[in-house]
Amino acid sequence: MTSPLRLQIILGEDDARKLILPTGTPVSIEDLCHTVKTSFGLQQDIRLQYQDEDFGNEFMNMSDVSEVKDKGTLKVIFLQSPQEENVRTSQSQATESVSISSADTDDTEPISSSGSSPSSRHWVWPSVFTVPQFSYEAEFELEKASTACANGGTLLNPSPKLKSQILERLAEEIYKFKAYPTDSDLTDVAEALVKKHPCLREQGSFNGCYGWKISLKYKMANLRTKLRGLGCTEVTINSIKNKSGDNRQAAFNVKKPKRAEVNYCPQHPKGQTSESLEQERVAILSELTKRNYDSVVNGEDFLIQKARSSSGSADGCRLQKQMASSVHCERGKCG
Repeated sequence: MTSPLRLQIILGEDDARKLILPTGTPVSIEDLCHTVKTSFGLQQDIRLQYQDEDFGNEFMNMSDVSEVKDKGTLKVIFLQSPQEENVRTSQSQATESVSISSADTDDTEPISSSGSSPSSRHWVWPSVFTVPQFSYEAEFELEKASTACANGGTLLNPSPKLKSQILERLAEEIYKFKAYPTDSDLTDVAEALVKKHPCLREQGSFNGCYGWKISLKYKMANLRTKLRGLGCTEVTINSIKNKSGDNRQAAFNVKKPKRAEVNYCPQHPKGQTSESLEQERVAILSELTKRNYDSVVNGEDFLIQKARSSSGSADGCRLQKQMASSVHCERGKCG
């Protein structure tokens, strides 16, 4: 009979809690993270650290569930960075400022904002990738194969239909975080897949999942091709026909989010067009020329300038000058 696992979970500097797992050690780090989040009502993505005896019980990032010991201490690391929290706080304060000023003065209509586009992402790449739920048919087949693998070590040779379903679902989940995942990102996904479903490990592969990583690489390329055909801005901006001169190569100068970004050139917000965003830009410039302006500049209002300047069009330099002029006015340096 499996003995229960008793853990001390450190959530903060002055916040340590007890967690009892009746079924013993979880099968994976993902399951343990999910249990911690569910038990203590955590909403953010987390990673766990354990006390390593080789280094004087210093906390180290957990890489294998076998590092969890009974009556051990685990430390929860929240993945949201302080910079993101500062940005969210600044946006909240800016919104509150607009609401208060709009209530005090009725001279100017507040500039409306629309919902974000479905292609806009709101999450950074997780430290531990969570394999999504597949279709009922696929999950049933994987469950049977996992049982056979656990009993006799028999690995599953997935049919083309099953493999396609798995790759398509994983590609959709990857795209929530990145349109252009790195080689390391795809390795993380492949390793998470075979860790959750050991029956999918590959014989002859040095890590048991190299073939899955290559398949994911091509599946992501196919997904971007489909989205490019539908006019998705984030991928059409990197198409060969939108590159000039010596840059007309598929893998050259790919425009994608930087380290601190989650979107590079998202679609227009719902209900917005290039013309309506240009009108909002002009309206903002008009507001900023006033001594006591009531509106606040936000990212959505400059989305049209971002799209046009990023595409390398002839208007790019002029648009950048307009944006610089807007910032110049916002700082109170214009009449």
